[in-house]
Amino acid sequence: MGDREQTCQNVVEQFCKAWFEARNVEKTLEYLCSDIQYIGTAQQEAACGLEAMRAYLTADIRALNTSFSVTFPSINCRLLQPALGTVFTEIILQNSQCAGHLRGFFILCCQGEQWKIQSLHFAEPGRSQKGQRSYPQSLVTERLHRQREELLNETLPGGMMGGYLAEDFPFYYINRQMLDYLGYKDEAEFVADIQGKIINCMHPDDRTRVDKEVGVQLEKGHEYTVEYRMKRQDGTYIWVHDLGRRILAENGCPAISSVCYDITAQVRAQEEVMRLYNNIPGAVFRCRYDSALSVVSANDGLFDFIGYTRTEFAALGNKLAAIMEPEDLPEVTQLLHEQIKQGEAIHIENRLRTKHGKVKWVSVKAQLFVENNQPYFDCVFIDITEEKQQRRREKELYERELRYFVEAASGNQSGQGRLNLTQNVLESYLTTANYAVAQVGDSYDQVIDQFARSAMETEIGLHIAEQMQRSQVLADYTVGKTEYHFEFLRSTRDGAFWSHTTFHSCMNPETSELIVFFYTLDITEKKLQEQLLDQIVSLNYDIIAEIDAASQTLKIHTSNEPIIPIGKQLPQAIEQLAQDYVKPEFAAEYHRQLNLETMKSQLADQESYTFSIEMLDDQGQTRVKLYKVFYLDRRLNRLCVTRSDVTEVVRQEQMQKAELAAALNAAQQANAAKTDFLSRMSHEIRTPMNAILGMSAVATQSIHDSARMKECIEKIQLSSKFLLGLINDILDMSRIESGKLLLSNGILQTQKLINSVSTLGAGQAAAKGVTYQCTVEPSLHMEYMGDSMKLQQVLVNILSNAVKFTPPGGQVVMTARQVQQKKDNAMVQFVISDTGVGIKPEFLPHLFEPFSQESTGMTAAYGGSGLGLAISKSIVDLMDGHISVQSEKGQGTQFVVEVRLGMTSQTVQQDCQTALQLETEASEQDLEQLDFTGLRLLLAEDNLINTEVAVMLLQDKGFTVDTAENGEQALQLYRASAENDYAAVLMDIRMPVMDGLTTAAQIRQSLRFDAAEIPIIAMTANAFDDDIAKSLAAGMNAHLAKPIDPDLLMRTLDALIRKKASGNLR
Repeated sequence: MGDREQTCQNVVEQFCKAWFEARNVEKTLEYLCSDIQYIGTAQQEAACGLEAMRAYLTADIRALNTSFSVTFPSINCRLLQPALGTVFTEIILQNSQCAGHLRGFFILCCQGEQWKIQSLHFAEPGRSQKGQRSYPQSLVTERLHRQREELLNETLPGGMMGGYLAEDFPFYYINRQMLDYLGYKDEAEFVADIQGKIINCMHPDDRTRVDKEVGVQLEKGHEYTVEYRMKRQDGTYIWVHDLGRRILAENGCPAISSVCYDITAQVRAQEEVMRLYNNIPGAVFRCRYDSALSVVSANDGLFDFIGYTRTEFAALGNKLAAIMEPEDLPEVTQLLHEQIKQGEAIHIENRLRTKHGKVKWVSVKAQLFVENNQPYFDCVFIDITEEKQQRRREKELYERELRYFVEAASGNQSGQGRLNLTQNVLESYLTTANYAVAQVGDSYDQVIDQFARSAMETEIGLHIAEQMQRSQVLADYTVGKTEYHFEFLRSTRDGAFWSHTTFHSCMNPETSELIVFFYTLDITEKKLQEQLLDQIVSLNYDIIAEIDAASQTLKIHTSNEPIIPIGKQLPQAIEQLAQDYVKPEFAAEYHRQLNLETMKSQLADQESYTFSIEMLDDQGQTRVKLYKVFYLDRRLNRLCVTRSDVTEVVRQEQMQKAELAAALNAAQQANAAKTDFLSRMSHEIRTPMNAILGMSAVATQSIHDSARMKECIEKIQLSSKFLLGLINDILDMSRIESGKLLLSNGILQTQKLINSVSTLGAGQAAAKGVTYQCTVEPSLHMEYMGDSMKLQQVLVNILSNAVKFTPPGGQVVMTARQVQQKKDNAMVQFVISDTGVGIKPEFLPHLFEPFSQESTGMTAAYGGSGLGLAISKSIVDLMDGHISVQSEKGQGTQFVVEVRLGMTSQTVQQDCQTALQLETEASEQDLEQLDFTGLRLLLAEDNLINTEVAVMLLQDKGFTVDTAENGEQALQLYRASAENDYAAVLMDIRMPVMDGLTTAAQIRQSLRFDAAEIPIIAMTANAFDDDIAKSLAAGMNAHLAKPIDPDLLMRTLDALIRKKASGNLR
């Protein structure tokens, strides 16, 4: 904007402030040209020249003697020529009383150096301009209008709003109170929400009705009243009472101005009243006291009851008499007339016929009142149709019970009576003195108490007293329970009897009193018969039938399976039963056995006969039934047939036979296996025994040939070791089969294990001319936790087989590695491969079975018991491992053994290392250097040859040996010796008088100082793991299995004696 434009704008602003703010005529005129042209907001509102403008300004200030603040929301300036410009502006005039909105168009010209206004035109954009009113008049009128509106807002109880009389009622106005009713902040929010249409604030369901009602009323005048629901800003609705009037708006358009009252509370109250009115049980109505009993108003209950709609009933003239049973109308009219004489309250019962022709009874209560000299009844009636029917039934039942009561008096009843429950009295009682429990006149409570006390069983008496309580019987009657039955053993003056007592309650229709009739029947004989039959049933009979041979009739006394068609002749019953339940293949036999002539023939010379039949039960399952036929009385020609289910017995017998057959088969197989095993073991044992005996005979003949004798002794030792290995294999297999093979868990030194296995393997390989190679990978730890001896047994067995089945010039390789490691354990793998003869594919699945060998030819060629691999697999399984084999015939075999071993902790390593140190030292001692001269031993052995062998071996190493033939002698020798006289005790386990376990325990319990320290070594043929455990539990320090290995014996003695000397034996 340039300087001239800014000057023009400033002139206009200063002019307006001088006029409207300062209200100064002279100051205002300074900004006008002498030929000023002015046009105002009203018609013919104009001024031309300064003097005319002076007069206009003076009149304006006088008419509205108050100042305004002036703001310019927008102002635009444009130069038409260098000395001529235009200004267009929006002007807002505002003070505490009123406000106005003007638009001004100014033309300015430059006179010398001053810009002045040459032309001025004001206009009002809103509805504040009213017809001929000029600008100041509009402001005055606006102020008065606002004051009147505020006054109306304060005085009217409702809100005000208006709309134009056009489609959808376009918005005209709304006051503050109405905005508050509806929850709007201002008029703009309301107009926006209803989209400028008053109809949009009405509930959609009310719009058509409101439009119609308003239209009808305005056709008759200028005012209307209507009620409808109006939407609030939050979406909820209020009920309003709208009082409206037709008016002419300021713009000359026809409009509606209305005052709306919030009547929501009243409408809801009316709805609640109507809801209660319509929910009253029965009909509620008002009728005139005329001949037709014309109904004036009624709730929904009346029309629901009679089945007519309000319109249909109106077509009948709204006459109650039109639906009343014709024969009842005269009586009703008479009763109304009579009861009105006694008071205004009326109570009658009559029948009404519904729309569908159904007749219903009603109980009507009415109150007479007079309004405008017209008598009316306010009436309520309820449906008593069922009650009437119930009364009729009660009357019939009561009359029938009275007839039965009279008839029963002449029958075989043991007692009967009538109790008036309402009056609490015994009215009638017929019985004998023996059965009597009360007398006429006693109260109901006394009668029931004495009746309950007559029960022989206390619990039954308490049950009767509880069931027949007066209040309980009354309550039961209201819900339809009217009969009570009690069957129990009752006491009498002379003893007891089985009683069946029935109580039956009825309403006396004449007095409305509740009467209880009771009847007692002696059923002792019937009960005894039932008990007898129950006892028969307990003998596992499911049917007991009586046959009258003369009439061929069938009578069932009891049946757990009621499938016999009672009431039919015997042949018909048998035929139907056969068709439905007897298996076809047994039908002929069933008919034959139950034929009457057959039964008589069978029983001619015997007391009874039995037969069994297979039948089908209800589920189609086969059951075996055992029938027994006998005479009840030959003279009366009465027979009895019993049937019992023996399915389980038959099945049990079949199962026993099958089990016996299976056991016999298993025994035969076991006997065959035993024979095969003994034959095999006989061969395996005789072979080394033959060598031992033969070499012994040769050695005897070669006494003077030391070389020949040495050779014989070596072969004897070799055969003996083979025989011992065979025995050990048998013992291991026995442990495995009995589940007694246990693993120890100690330090497993990897290098020591592999050296031991390789030493044996290399020696066997070298002797046969086979190359042996052992590879240990770096992944293998130095130590693990596990059973070193058992693992060595497995590896030696497989390695020995590899050497055995590999021809000279072949190769055997063993590789050891660790393949997996966890926190507490590791998987160690041993691979043993050879270039031997290999194994046939068809034999591989049987490789690890006990006593399995590929062929007898192999046995002859290579020997062996066939137990080694079976034992090895069991040991590997116990070590949570796996053993597998791959082989090709003629190429070689590879065994892979994987075992899970524990990881050693530092503490365990130290303890075990210390324990092994002495053993290692002892085992590494040169046997030739061991010398025990000066040491004394106690040997307990009952076998003289074993004693002689042991003494010779021990004396050869310098020991002095004292011997005992049993444990008791050994204990006496120990107790008689001085302390520490014996360096150790060698103890056999199985001895007469006192066994070795007891002897060892007695020694350990001795009070001598050396009792806890002296080494005790078991030397026994008991070689099982539990035998070793028993030895250690008895206090022994070691367990050596016979035959004794002399080298192992000497090393064990050396280790234990050294430990005792160091004080580490305990």
